[in-house]
Amino acid sequence: MVKLFIGLLIIVIAVLLGVLFVKNDPGFVMIRYGEFSLETSLAFGVVAVAAAGVALQLLFRILLALWRLPKTLARQAERRRIDKSRKLLNMGLIDLAEGRFEQSETKLLKLIEYAENPLLNYLAAARAAQNLSKYDQRDNYLKAAHEVKPEAEIAIGVTQAELQLTSNQTERALATLTHLRSLAPRHDYVLKLLAKVYFQIEEWALLCDLLPEVRKKKLFKDEQIQQMEAKVFTGCLSAAAGKEGESLEKTWNKIPKTQQANASLLLHFINLLSQNKNASRRCEQLLVKAIDQKWDTQLISYYGKLQVEDSGAQLATAEKWLQDYGSSDVLLLALGRICIRLKLWGKAQSYLEASIGVRPGTESCLELANLLNRKELNEAEDACKYYRQGLELCQPELEINH
Repeated sequence: MVKLFIGLLIIVIAVLLGVLFVKNDPGFVMIRYGEFSLETSLAFGVVAVAAAGVALQLLFRILLALWRLPKTLARQAERRRIDKSRKLLNMGLIDLAEGRFEQSETKLLKLIEYAENPLLNYLAAARAAQNLSKYDQRDNYLKAAHEVKPEAEIAIGVTQAELQLTSNQTERALATLTHLRSLAPRHDYVLKLLAKVYFQIEEWALLCDLLPEVRKKKLFKDEQIQQMEAKVFTGCLSAAAGKEGESLEKTWNKIPKTQQANASLLLHFINLLSQNKNASRRCEQLLVKAIDQKWDTQLISYYGKLQVEDSGAQLATAEKWLQDYGSSDVLLLALGRICIRLKLWGKAQSYLEASIGVRPGTESCLELANLLNRKELNEAEDACKYYRQGLELCQPELEINH
């Protein structure tokens, strides 16, 4: 409209200038065709030609508009559908977030052929179908998403793996993530999901290979990584124990030093080693080294129960710790147990009584009661007293566990 107005203005100005130009000498214009002739002034002729030109132009524009009318109407209708599709996407996402999954699925798929980015519609619809337990339909939406935008394979695959994990389809999630890992080896989130899957299905050896990269990229909190590592290395050690040769020792040597210092993991390794009758010396060395590096009551308690070839040397080591670290109910209990194995009844009794004196415990009371009940001491009355005390100490523990 603006262009038309400007064009008419230019024509009017041009006509006015022409009229002014021929004002002093109007001249004439004659048009003749056969017997028909038309004669007029030059000024009128200029105005008539200009008016005819404008009329022809308007007529041409009207005819052109009529010719284009079907396409124009079609474009306007398509534009309205695109706008409506955009609104439906927003409404569908809101419904999905609010838990109205059936409404969300319907809105996301309606007019999807006019969606600006149908990938978003299909991915959101897949999540809605997942929450409705329509797993086949979910997979169909993901397939359609891949068809409309195959270059977004990673985004589609990650969504698929997440949904498969949510629905406990672990094996399928593993297959999806393994494929994604081959496509994008450095993708952090794919690596994180793959580590979760390996942890769930207890694929310790495979997860062990991923752990250095997982820790380096800090994909989990430090506490989570430490718990994961402890479980993974425990599983790897258990798997290695069932193999022939030095597989168990080799697996232990591959474990980082920081994890080898973990008391629970060390005790698990020692328990596996102790299944070999010739490994008592190795178990003792591991315990002594770990305790010398860091005091730990778990390790002290285990050391007191460990049967070794030279119990005398074992007693000397424990008594050195008594001098270095001072009296501890756990250490005194361990010393009492070692003395019992050495048949040092009086010394064992002294250590066990000292342990109870520091902190009464069920185990120390039971050990002392059993010792007093032996025929070498034959102190049945005192033994009953410690049996009773041990039961009383055990009662709160049973109530808490219950």
